Amino acid sequence: MSEILAITCPGGKQCSRLIPLLYNKGKFKLRLAAHSDASAEKLRVQYPDAEVVHTDLQSLSSCSELLRGVTAINAVLPSLHSREKEMGFNLIDAAVAESKREGNVFKHFVFSSVLSTQHRLLLHHDLKSYVEERLFLSSLTGWTILKPVNFMDTFPLATLAAQETPVLNKWWSPHYASSLVSLKDLAEVSAKVLNEGEKHYLAEYPLCSTLPTKETEVVALVEQRIGKKIEVKVPDLEGGSDRLMKFLYGGGPDEGSKGDLRGDLVRDTVERLILYYNARGLQGSPNVMRWLLEREPTSVQQWIEDVLGKTN
Repeated sequence: MSEILAITCPGGKQCSRLIPLLYNKGKFKLRLAAHSDASAEKLRVQYPDAEVVHTDLQSLSSCSELLRGVTAINAVLPSLHSREKEMGFNLIDAAVAESKREGNVFKHFVFSSVLSTQHRLLLHHDLKSYVEERLFLSSLTGWTILKPVNFMDTFPLATLAAQETPVLNKWWSPHYASSLVSLKDLAEVSAKVLNEGEKHYLAEYPLCSTLPTKETEVVALVEQRIGKKIEVKVPDLEGGSDRLMKFLYGGGPDEGSKGDLRGDLVRDTVERLILYYNARGLQGSPNVMRWLLEREPTSVQQWIEDVLGKTN
């Protein structure tokens, strides 16, 4: 009989890459936590053999229902959500209760956090640090914390390649170096950790695919590949905050993104992020990623070729 794996934010950037690596692969039956009717319907069409359940991560009872009878959870929390700490606490508390229930089968809590939660100037990092602490102090011994850096896949590569005169509208300055992670690499590591289970208990994994890289360097590589000069526009703080909040709401990384600003996003959090990246970036090493993948992580140049090789 297959073990049940609960997955939160199943339609998001991380899990949309992870689920195909686990869906109908034998070990796990997937239970996907949908946050809306529209999300639930889309997931049922995409993954007809998965169990799709409506879940309010802000409700402890809803999280308890999500985890009833599960063996493991891949816990991803909504990006820059003002209630992120409470949602993380609810999932951990529900997992603890499930682990103590008679006849329980719960074993593994995998939490997707972020690189360097010690950076308290970044408010969303600070919220995640409390969730990590909740795991440390809980009675759970089967937990793993994944700590990815920024996704290289948010770079609007295909759009720039298609434009006659490409324009890249940034959220923050492209001149300070940050490490990047490929969503393909992150999904592969997440699947490995979930499938191997106990081998990864009590582990914290900083996950970067690259060494610190300036976005101007990424732009130069893209220009070389598409044979066009890219105009880079850097907004002021207000403009960058508006653009990033629209992107996080569910639009794309390009100029045409639409949608009302999400009420659960705190503008202070977004502005702090932009100010921090303008001055420091977010930097880490790909060594742990290399060890887990047992291959070289995806480079920026390889990622560009992977994307444009499919469109050109």
